[in-house]
Amino acid sequence: MSFAPSYHDNQPITWFRRVPIYAATIVTALLVLGLIASVVLASARVAAPLAFVPYQFLGGYLWQIFTYPFPDMPSFFTALGILCFYSWSSEVEKYIGRGRLFTLFGLLIGAEALTCLVWWWAGVPSSAFGSYHITAALLIAFATLYPGIEFFGWVPLKWFAFVCFALGVLMYLPERNWPRLTQLCATCAAAHAYIRFVQLGGSITLPSVSKVFHRRPKIRALPDPIRRPRRARDEPESDSMSELDPLLDKIAKSGLASLTARERATLEKAREALLKKPQT
Repeated sequence: MSFAPSYHDNQPITWFRRVPIYAATIVTALLVLGLIASVVLASARVAAPLAFVPYQFLGGYLWQIFTYPFPDMPSFFTALGILCFYSWSSEVEKYIGRGRLFTLFGLLIGAEALTCLVWWWAGVPSSAFGSYHITAALLIAFATLYPGIEFFGWVPLKWFAFVCFALGVLMYLPERNWPRLTQLCATCAAAHAYIRFVQLGGSITLPSVSKVFHRRPKIRALPDPIRRPRRARDEPESDSMSELDPLLDKIAKSGLASLTARERATLEKAREALLKKPQT
């Protein structure tokens, strides 16, 4: 079964005038604030341990796992990078929802930090800072969701993302920066794997504390209830109708040709259900 987005948390959190505010909007604003703070601290020559450094993290600087994506220094293409981060993360959020977007962020941050720790255990100095690799991974996630979208009317998104990834790999090869190279590969692989996992119907949810420590009730055997035959009009149509909206969104963004054979069959099934529904 193809994955249908959860519409309870993929809508804007609020609106600022006519601008929708998503969770991706808030995270992007934090990146901008981190950029400004980095410039201020560098100008004041204040060394703030915000980047992820394995020996500092293991020594007690546990906050680095949460702060390292935000400190960065501006460059000529910083504005473009922030725009890409917001655009790709918001599009991913619209499809998979806020909860799964934060899960994706957690996987990307954890993958990059874990790669740093592995290199440190191997005796190679490594660190993580900035949102470059996370932005690249969001492009991979976006391309996994919509591989058929065309840039400039002729470049499929999946090939654009592949070329960007290949250029990122080539950037680290001449200087043999293996830690940064593996960080890029780890975050991109985590993004692609998680989106595919969600598309196949999977989800990662943490059990609540109340459920973990809740005492199990005693099981009692009850007689089977009397079953009555279900009439055809009682059959729920919510399954087919709930899958119709994401398919229409996909057609609007990528065209009818982007649908898979299973999605076409789902669309046809929903159309037949609408035709059979009695008119009121």
